[in-house]
Amino acid sequence: MKPVPKLMPDSPRARFILYSTAGYFVLAMAWIFLSDKLLSNLIDVHSMVWLSTVKGMFFVLATTAMLRIALRIVSTLPTANGGSVLSHVAHSHGPIKGPNVTNYFLAVGLPLTMLLVRQSVGSTDHPLLILLVLPVILSALLGGLLPGLLATAVAAVGSTIVDPVPHGLRTMDGRDALALALLVLNGVVVSFLSELRRRAQIKAHENEELLNAVVSGTSDVVFVKDLQGRYLLINGAGARMMKMAPRDILDKDDTHLFPSPNAQELMASDRAIMQRAMTQTHEESLPFPDGQEHVFHVTKGPVVDKQGQVRGLFGISRDITERKKAEIAQQIATTVFEGSQEGILVVNPQKRIVKVNPAFCRITGYAAEEVLGQQPHMLSSGQHDAAFFRSMWTAIHDQGFWRGEICNRRKNGELYSEFLSISAVRGPDGSVQNYVGSFTDISKYKEHDEQLNRIAHYDPLTGLPNRRLLVDRLEQALRSDVSNKRMLAVCFLDLDGFKGINDQYGHAAGDALLVGVTRNLAQELRAEDILARVGGDEFVLLLANMESPEACSQALDRMLLAVATPVDLPQAGISVSVTASLGVTLYPQDEADTDSLLRHADKAMYIAKESGRNRYHLFDSDSDRRAQQHSKMLHVLQNALQAGEFVLYYQPKVDLLNGRVVGAEALIRWAHPEKGVLSPAAFIDHINGSSLEQPIGQWVIEAALTQAEQWYLQGLNLRVSVNISAHHLLHPDFCEQLKLALQRHPNLPPANFELEVLETAALNDMDQAVALVECCKQLGVHFSLDDFGTGYSSLSYLRRLPVDELKIDQSFVRDMLTDDDDRGIVQAVVQLARAFGRKVIAEGVETKAHGAALLSIGCHLAQGYGIARPMPSHEFKDWTARWHTEAPWKEVAQVATEMETIAFS
Repeated sequence: MKPVPKLMPDSPRARFILYSTAGYFVLAMAWIFLSDKLLSNLIDVHSMVWLSTVKGMFFVLATTAMLRIALRIVSTLPTANGGSVLSHVAHSHGPIKGPNVTNYFLAVGLPLTMLLVRQSVGSTDHPLLILLVLPVILSALLGGLLPGLLATAVAAVGSTIVDPVPHGLRTMDGRDALALALLVLNGVVVSFLSELRRRAQIKAHENEELLNAVVSGTSDVVFVKDLQGRYLLINGAGARMMKMAPRDILDKDDTHLFPSPNAQELMASDRAIMQRAMTQTHEESLPFPDGQEHVFHVTKGPVVDKQGQVRGLFGISRDITERKKAEIAQQIATTVFEGSQEGILVVNPQKRIVKVNPAFCRITGYAAEEVLGQQPHMLSSGQHDAAFFRSMWTAIHDQGFWRGEICNRRKNGELYSEFLSISAVRGPDGSVQNYVGSFTDISKYKEHDEQLNRIAHYDPLTGLPNRRLLVDRLEQALRSDVSNKRMLAVCFLDLDGFKGINDQYGHAAGDALLVGVTRNLAQELRAEDILARVGGDEFVLLLANMESPEACSQALDRMLLAVATPVDLPQAGISVSVTASLGVTLYPQDEADTDSLLRHADKAMYIAKESGRNRYHLFDSDSDRRAQQHSKMLHVLQNALQAGEFVLYYQPKVDLLNGRVVGAEALIRWAHPEKGVLSPAAFIDHINGSSLEQPIGQWVIEAALTQAEQWYLQGLNLRVSVNISAHHLLHPDFCEQLKLALQRHPNLPPANFELEVLETAALNDMDQAVALVECCKQLGVHFSLDDFGTGYSSLSYLRRLPVDELKIDQSFVRDMLTDDDDRGIVQAVVQLARAFGRKVIAEGVETKAHGAALLSIGCHLAQGYGIARPMPSHEFKDWTARWHTEAPWKEVAQVATEMETIAFS
């Protein structure tokens, strides 16, 4: 179907132009016709021509003013919203406060112009008062009351001047007086009516401004549609929501804005509302350009004209998408809260319970009203100390949550285990609004786990650990005994003659014997010992913390006596006594894994049984196994050297008098790819005296020189020292290799490099040692005698060996505060160094008191954990900066001064 042509223009601007043009046409035709007819009746033909010219000039002047007003309205008439032409007239002129000066000029000028026209006509029988009616009406319409009255007064006074009455107003002709009175009355009435119109226009303008502010300022969508569903008005909120300009929405229906199915449904609903002519409120769901489905709370109703005819539809829509989401989320949360099988409680910031769910009441036995307002501590079982709860609340405050297992008490006093999660709920400002705890009763699971654990790890007859649990306990014991440097005895025990008793008296008697032997052995065990049953009549004992093989032998003797203790057999009505054969291996002398230790103990048990029974036999791992392990370790270390797994850590040396960092000792570490960074204790014994001693020593020298050179170029001027073994030092080409290494680092002064030789090293060939040290010193490097006081020292040894520095062994320094002998040794070494002109440095300085004591006896160079632990090279510069900033040596000097003062006193 073709669209029906529009008979009337749709836009307000087009309608206003049409109305203005039509009005102008009617006014012009009426003026021409009426004024010409009036002139023809009142004046002669000769005056008609020039009087018509004057009349035309007045008409042009009056209509020009009106046209200017109309054009101003049309030029500013918007199309983006609805509204009447009168509203735009009001908008174009702004708020009407009162007549402006122009209105008063017109009120005077228009009547005077017509009076001039009347003067030019000449004398007539009657004054032409009708010519003054139009100026008065125009002045009143344009200006209101005062301009209208002014125009009326000017017209009335002017008419008496232009048409003077010979004997005054009293002699005026009755018809003329009536005309003048009607002119005045017309002016007064029109002026008052115009003022009323003007004030009504002001009120309407104010109401429209208020309505416009509400419509434009609201966040709700406001719109008006015509009968065909086209938008006649839409506010800014609606345009923004559609992400379109208002002009792109007006004169279009919903099919241009929404997908077709939604648009058709929407338009059908609008037509139904207009047909019923009733306002309706409901919810609508529509897709928007942002790709999301929006939900609106909509109020729609018919737009009705004065005759009661429906002309369109208005609507007010509020986007409630987020509110609907919140309602759904709240509904889900409520459902979860009420229906959850987990107990849930909500606690306020004052640690008071404000809400619990049914599962909470079911698990704890408390009714909701019994716990509301109470503290969660009312559920405490007393099984956890204050430190546990401090740790829990610290985690909640720092991380926002805590989860873990906890034991609580029900209302009936029963203890139960629960898995508890606590989360802090924070507001927009970050403050805690509530704490939400959810927990699950895991008591039955715990009981079930314990049953399974007992079945899986314990012997059902004796209640002893079985082989699986034994292996786990053995691994733990191995780790424990390594850390405390004690021995662990792994004992495999087999009863002698058990099979005969079992066969003779039956399995029940055999079981009773096993239980009795278990009880007798358990009485001899210490708390740290472990007894396990691994077979029919086979047991394993783990005797921990054995101080010596002799202590282990005494314990084994007690075990044999315990086994031999008679056991009553009620089933047989007798008491029997058995013996046992024990096989023992000692860890760490037998440095094997768990399975190997058990195999070794089992092997030793068979040897004891073959040797006559009722005895024990100690397994001795052969030297070949140790040699194989040593060889394997050397191979691993060789690969580590080639793979670049060795690194150097550096421990600072400082002057306690002024805080200057005088040097750093390079200490080797093994960056093991699996075990992490290992200290020399884990591998250095395998290197000493091996083929790797020289290659690793050369690598240490090269790496230390490289780092020392980098520091020197960075402005860190200090002496880096490395430890050299005696075998490496006495190697024939050691001096030459050192010379080549120094040449590879030309930027480093040789004096910034130092070699430390262990005094405990066997420098048997003193002449060769002196020659090598002299050769190295000629290269510019320094020498230090390490661990001084623990080796072969003699005055001759010290006098001949040209070292620059003595390093006091940490074993003396560590105990010098409590051991007078160690303090005396330290003091003697310091005095000896002075006597031989050597510097002296103390290692093992662990506290400020150590540093103060050293200062008090004249040793101001120090090294130890109290100053700094060995550190990677990239951390050394930062540590140096902190050392100088914090200046801890000043406190040491102060303590030393106080100690000297006390000693002097």
